[in-house]
Amino acid sequence: MQKRDEARELGLAVASIAVLIHFVDPGPAGVATSLVVAAAALGTGRLTGEWRPWRMPAIQVALPAVAAFAMAGSARLVSPVPWLAAVFVVGWAVMVWVVRLETAPDALTPPPQPGELTPPAVRVRPKHRSEFGIAQIVTETVVVNTREVPPHPRPLAVRSIALGLAFAAFVAVGGLVPGGLVVAASGEAGHLSTQNLIVLIVVNATIAGVIGYRLAGLLSPHRFDRIVRFVAFAQYAVAVGLAAGVLRSMALPRLFIPALLTLVVYLVTAVRESPERVTLNKRLLQELAVLALAASAAIAWGLMSR
Repeated sequence: MQKRDEARELGLAVASIAVLIHFVDPGPAGVATSLVVAAAALGTGRLTGEWRPWRMPAIQVALPAVAAFAMAGSARLVSPVPWLAAVFVVGWAVMVWVVRLETAPDALTPPPQPGELTPPAVRVRPKHRSEFGIAQIVTETVVVNTREVPPHPRPLAVRSIALGLAFAAFVAVGGLVPGGLVVAASGEAGHLSTQNLIVLIVVNATIAGVIGYRLAGLLSPHRFDRIVRFVAFAQYAVAVGLAAGVLRSMALPRLFIPALLTLVVYLVTAVRESPERVTLNKRLLQELAVLALAASAAIAWGLMSR
């Protein structure tokens, strides 16, 4: 219960500061959002039992950080009355749920599995014996921790909230990058300078990379699999960054771009988690074809509604 109360307090603190970013100028808003994201990540890492930032598990702090970013950016897209209060309530609830999901006792210390029991490692070192001036061989038991975090007991919940937060964060980018989200009813794109376009692509790519890092942690939680998670970060970031640049150049109105970017995240996840080669997985190929057709129809719909 103590951990659940701490999660509620962390969500309250993050949500309270995030909604205040609505009243900050566009320039300092990016800095304030970065601080809110860092606070959410450090607070979640502290609930996992680590108080040193350089040793906090990056896997478990990824989704709370994305949730904080989504709150801060969404607060800049809505009017103060009454929608800012709604962002506060919904953001607080989502933050608390995500933190509890990542710091639940069964997610931190699951019961040992029979197949995972390994004998303790033994380290052999010489110890000097002063009475004789010779070395004595001493053995010591060494506890080897091969996991970054334990396998999450609720992977479906993590995947579902990751995709939902990805969509919310892609929408929130429009509140932090001027002209990043086309919200005019006529479909006319706001002015977006080259610098802001680069920032838009980089921020969307970073969000996708963080989501991909967390999703990769579901299948690769070992310390030795860090390179796998970093590769996943790069794969998601490159795919979404390219898609963000292309879709924004089309000036698709309203929420078309965030929805299509979320679809790209799902497609990358499906390809990466395929149990066999993509070319041999007929079911996956059929799913990819249907989703590509749906994406094409959504793009055509968005272009016609401009």
